[in-house]
Amino acid sequence: MKRFALALCVPLLAPGFALAAGQSHEAAPMMAPAQKPLTDEDLKEDRAAAQRTESADVIIARFKGAFGDQPPRMAVFWNRAFDDQVSDWSSNTRGVVSTRGSLNGEVPDGNVNLQAQGQAAAQGEYRSNRQKGPAGPAFELQSGLVSQMVEAGVTVVDRAAIMRITDNALETGEFSRLSPDQRRLEMRALGEHADMLLVFREVTSDQFQVEVLDVRNGSIRVMLSSNGVPPEKAGSNRWKATDRGFQKVEQTVTLDEIGRELALQTLAKLSS
Repeated sequence: MKRFALALCVPLLAPGFALAAGQSHEAAPMMAPAQKPLTDEDLKEDRAAAQRTESADVIIARFKGAFGDQPPRMAVFWNRAFDDQVSDWSSNTRGVVSTRGSLNGEVPDGNVNLQAQGQAAAQGEYRSNRQKGPAGPAFELQSGLVSQMVEAGVTVVDRAAIMRITDNALETGEFSRLSPDQRRLEMRALGEHADMLLVFREVTSDQFQVEVLDVRNGSIRVMLSSNGVPPEKAGSNRWKATDRGFQKVEQTVTLDEIGRELALQTLAKLSS
C-alpha cells in the first residue's frame, strides 16, 4: 500500500502586516481643487487666443515638401454656398399649351370619312433666384488669404474666370450654348482648372469655419474652425504709453492678418 505525503506551504506574514490586514480602512475623501468661475473676460480671452504654435516658415516648408513640384490649384468660394443642388434650373411650376384639330374628307369611290386629331404640349421652366451663402468676407481678408497661399506655391483660381474660360472653350455657336446651366458649367470648370475647393461655411465676427474639398472625388481634406488670430496678436490687450502713464488698450487684428492666419492654418492641416 502506497502512502502519499501532502505538504502545505503557508507564507509567514509579518506581525504588522497581519494586523493591518485585519483592520478596516475608510475611503479617503477626494478633494478637488477649487475652480475659479469663468467670467465674460475669461471667455473673451479664450476666443482671442492663438490656435497655431508653429511658425509660418515651418508650415510652408512642410507644405512644399508634402506636395513637391505639384502644388495644388485651389478655387475659393467667398460668398456662395456649395450645396447638393446640381442645376440652377427649376421645374416647380409647369405651363402647358395644347392644341387640337380635326380633318374631315371623303374618298370619291369609297365614301370614307377621314378624321385626324393632334395635340401639342410645351413645358415652361424657370431659373430660381441664385441663392448666395453668408455675406462674403471683405476684400482685405481675401487679399491676405490669397497672398499667403500664393507664397506657399498654391495657384488660387477665380471662379468667374474659370467658368468663362470653360464656357468659351465649349462654345459652338448653337442656340443651346447661349444659356448654359450654371451649376454644371461650374463643376466642369472646377474639374478642369482646380484640384481643391475652399469654402467658407460660416463667417461670424469672431469665428471662421473653412472646409477644403477634393474636386476630383469630393473627399473632405480639411475642416477648420478658427478665430484667425495670429500668435503674435494673441494677447487681447497691450500696454501703451500715454501722457497719463501706461494704459491698457485693445489689441487690433486687421482682416489682412486674419486672412493670412487662416491660410497658414489651412496649409498646416493639408500637410499634416
